[in-house]
Amino acid sequence: MFKIEYSLREQTGIVETEGGNTLFDELSTKGVIWPHGCLAGACGACRTEIIEGMDNLSPPSAIEADTIARIREGLSEEKKLVPLRMACRAKVRGNVKISPFSSK
Repeated sequence: MFKIEYSLREQTGIVETEGGNTLFDELSTKGVIWPHGCLAGACGACRTEIIEGMDNLSPPSAIEADTIARIREGLSEEKKLVPLRMACRAKVRGNVKISPFSSK
């Protein structure tokens, strides 16, 4: 079993999973409503900061990588360094700690 530790607004928690599904799907099946839009990796609404465990996620697809690059274009140099993934595309392969990404 893997753990997804999350903070979302005032809510924090841990979801246990066997992995293999996207962050969004794993959270959703446990009743956690994560920010989202298209669920295809293109809109960027589910942008997620990976606080710990980036290596425990599947590699980004071309669509996700393009979306991340587009998001990073307008960020400060400090924010460009934040590990970022799309929750609708990143598949869980181990323990992770996440929160929604804020450009502010």
